Amino acid sequence: MTKKWFYEKHSPSTVYGYEITPVHEEKTEYQHLQIADNEHFGRMLILDNVVQTTEKEEFIYHEMMSHVPIMGLDRPVQSVLIIGGGDGGILEECLKHESLQRITMVDIDQRVIELSKEMLFFSDAFEDPRFELIVGDGAAYVASEEAQNRKFDVIIVDSPDPIGPAKVLFETPFYQSIRNCLNTDGIMVRQAGVPVFQAPELKEAVERVSRCFPKVEVYRGVVPVYGGDMAFVIASADGRSCQNPRASFKGNYYNKSFHAAAFSLPTWWYELTGLTMDE
Repeated sequence: MTKKWFYEKHSPSTVYGYEITPVHEEKTEYQHLQIADNEHFGRMLILDNVVQTTEKEEFIYHEMMSHVPIMGLDRPVQSVLIIGGGDGGILEECLKHESLQRITMVDIDQRVIELSKEMLFFSDAFEDPRFELIVGDGAAYVASEEAQNRKFDVIIVDSPDPIGPAKVLFETPFYQSIRNCLNTDGIMVRQAGVPVFQAPELKEAVERVSRCFPKVEVYRGVVPVYGGDMAFVIASADGRSCQNPRASFKGNYYNKSFHAAAFSLPTWWYELTGLTMDE
């Protein structure tokens, strides 16, 4: 197919450009979906004109969203809930932990899941016997699990930016339901954007999660296609810090020493969020 240029707007005055070869494009029930190839980044998933994952560096985001909360837990993980994550990247990383007994993923868009299995890089993960897939609304599922008193060790919120159907996944009642669905020592994590472009998103995430959890922290990882230094908000149900991994675990990006180092933040992030700097 003919190559063309795709531009993603990171701010009103900033765009990132990629020369792509289109592979597939459709309008799903919920969003505009594109799959394309780029000479540098490889296969790309693009939703509503925002790059979601790429073949070359998908492991950065997916490892930091998965291994930090799992290794921050004070015991081997047994159960994980993923809200979103239809591409399968976080699922694949979580399944690398042998202690894991069950993992549930809830994504609202069936087509993202189907096309990711067919055209992306994580198809084997969807076949793991520990895995349960729910196609539906993440907030509604969490509320249902809360009502039935079902619990998880780790809940990972892998949602896009707070617009459209995903907006509810950034609001306080959702975080309270998550808290109620965690075991007493459980951990929640969510992405909070790239602060140099999305500072209000990080500030609001910390404020809202702090209303529901006794201990909230922020860590970071550099994801080139997302715009640079990305923020992740992590919270523990028992008030314990997640900074120190309980054991060694090695990924392509994640490792034990990097886990601890990722919690060292730029000064302006502390000022933005109101979190206390350890000096």
